[in-house]
Amino acid sequence: MATTPRTEPATTALSEPSAEPLPDFAGVDVAVLAARTDHTVLGDVAALLLRNWPAAEDAVAYYEDGPGKLLH
Repeated sequence: MATTPRTEPATTALSEPSAEPLPDFAGVDVAVLAARTDHTVLGDVAALLLRNWPAAEDAVAYYEDGPGKLLH
Protein backbone atom coordinates (compact mmCIF):
# COMPACT_ATOMS: atom_id res chain seq x y z
CA MET A 1 0.00 0.00 0.00
CA ALA A 2 1.43 3.38 -1.04
CA THR A 3 1.46 6.27 1.37
CA THR A 4 1.43 9.94 0.60
CA PRO A 5 4.10 11.96 2.41
CA ARG A 6 2.90 14.76 4.66
CA THR A 7 3.34 18.20 3.21
CA GLU A 8 2.83 20.33 6.30
CA PRO A 9 5.10 23.37 6.49
CA ALA A 10 7.98 23.16 8.91
CA THR A 11 7.37 25.15 12.06
CA THR A 12 9.66 28.11 12.46
CA ALA A 13 10.30 30.45 15.33
CA LEU A 14 8.90 33.94 15.04
CA SER A 15 11.44 36.26 13.53
CA GLU A 16 11.90 39.99 13.72
CA PRO A 17 10.12 42.15 11.14
CA SER A 18 12.04 42.73 7.96
CA ALA A 19 13.92 46.00 7.61
CA GLU A 20 12.87 46.07 3.95
CA PRO A 21 10.22 48.75 3.42
CA LEU A 22 6.83 47.74 2.05
CA PRO A 23 5.98 48.88 -1.47
CA ASP A 24 4.03 52.12 -1.74
CA PHE A 25 0.61 51.43 -3.25
CA ALA A 26 -0.76 54.88 -2.40
CA GLY A 27 -1.24 55.66 -6.10
CA VAL A 28 -3.47 52.64 -6.80
CA ASP A 29 -6.99 53.63 -7.79
CA VAL A 30 -9.01 50.99 -5.94
CA ALA A 31 -12.26 51.93 -7.72
CA VAL A 32 -10.63 51.30 -11.12
CA LEU A 33 -9.10 48.07 -9.82
CA ALA A 34 -12.50 46.86 -8.57
CA ALA A 35 -14.15 47.70 -11.90
CA ARG A 36 -11.48 46.12 -14.12
CA THR A 37 -10.44 42.95 -12.32
CA ASP A 38 -11.88 39.57 -13.21
CA HIS A 39 -10.25 37.92 -10.19
CA THR A 40 -13.06 36.99 -7.80
CA VAL A 41 -11.17 37.44 -4.53
CA LEU A 42 -9.38 40.64 -5.59
CA GLY A 43 -12.68 42.12 -6.76
CA ASP A 44 -14.35 41.26 -3.44
CA VAL A 45 -11.49 42.75 -1.44
CA ALA A 46 -11.47 45.94 -3.53
CA ALA A 47 -15.25 46.29 -3.13
CA LEU A 48 -14.92 45.82 0.65
CA LEU A 49 -12.19 48.45 0.79
CA LEU A 50 -14.34 50.90 -1.13
CA ARG A 51 -17.36 50.25 1.08
CA ASN A 52 -15.34 50.92 4.25
CA TRP A 53 -13.09 53.68 2.87
CA PRO A 54 -13.17 56.72 5.16
CA ALA A 55 -13.12 60.24 3.86
CA ALA A 56 -9.62 61.78 4.01
CA GLU A 57 -10.61 63.95 6.97
CA ASP A 58 -11.89 60.88 8.87
CA ALA A 59 -8.82 58.67 8.41
CA VAL A 60 -6.87 57.90 11.58
CA ALA A 61 -4.02 55.66 12.67
CA TYR A 62 -3.71 54.04 16.07
CA TYR A 63 -0.67 53.10 18.10
CA GLU A 64 -1.68 49.45 17.77
CA ASP A 65 -1.21 49.75 13.99
CA GLY A 66 2.54 50.31 14.36
CA PRO A 67 5.06 47.72 13.16
CA GLY A 68 6.64 47.33 16.60
CA LYS A 69 3.41 46.32 18.33
CA LEU A 70 2.78 42.57 18.58
CA LEU A 71 -0.84 41.68 19.13
CA HIS A 72 -1.57 38.45 20.95
